[in-house]
Amino acid sequence: MRTHVRYSGPVGDSVEDIIRVASLTMSEDQADRLIGWIALRTGRSKALASGDDTLARLRHVAENWLDDDQRRRLAGWIARKVALGEDPVPSSPGAMRRAHGGSGTLPA
Repeated sequence: MRTHVRYSGPVGDSVEDIIRVASLTMSEDQADRLIGWIALRTGRSKALASGDDTLARLRHVAENWLDDDQRRRLAGWIARKVALGEDPVPSSPGAMRRAHGGSGTLPA
């Protein structure tokens, strides 16, 4: 079981930043749900996320399924949610649209 800690460091737009924050703040279940959410938002099958463990699969998804802008927005979403002590994974596909008035494709 992963220990939950608050992460207050800077988050950039790189894959490494997303993986670092995920490894410090997310349980394996949360990281797996994030992979599923990204798969849904990008129109891909979660089964195509390759890797030996959940963080490796998340790395694959961040590197190959998201562009730089999407990674930046996702990293910002995760950082905000963690800073607020909230679940860093959107709870439903429509949660982003309702919370931010956006399209729901990725965090704005």
